[in-house]
Amino acid sequence: NCVRRGEIAKVKELVKGGADYSVPADTLRAWTPLHIACWGSLKPQVDKEIVEQILLQAKKDGKTNTIIAARDKIDGKTPVELAKERQAELLALAAASGGADGEEKGELDEKR
Repeated sequence: NCVRRGEIAKVKELVKGGADYSVPADTLRAWTPLHIACWGSLKPQVDKEIVEQILLQAKKDGKTNTIIAARDKIDGKTPVELAKERQAELLALAAASGGADGEEKGELDEKR
């Protein structure tokens, strides 16, 4: 999955080309591409751009409410709830390793 791998160019190409980004994957959690991007890809530096690309296209297509309301099949979390959970986990991890102070914490916030 190009979202999971953080392949922003491929994501843009597929989304603009008409790929249905609102369909959940055939997986245990049935995450949409937006869920995956909000949780984080293999390239965290492009996650924000992937989220923005999906949301911009959803706005153009009139699907914003559909994709932001999509729920995880197991615990019912929306993409926004996943993003908040992931950010909290990353901040806790940074704090535990002594890296969540000042400038480094700001850098983590910027990535999300």
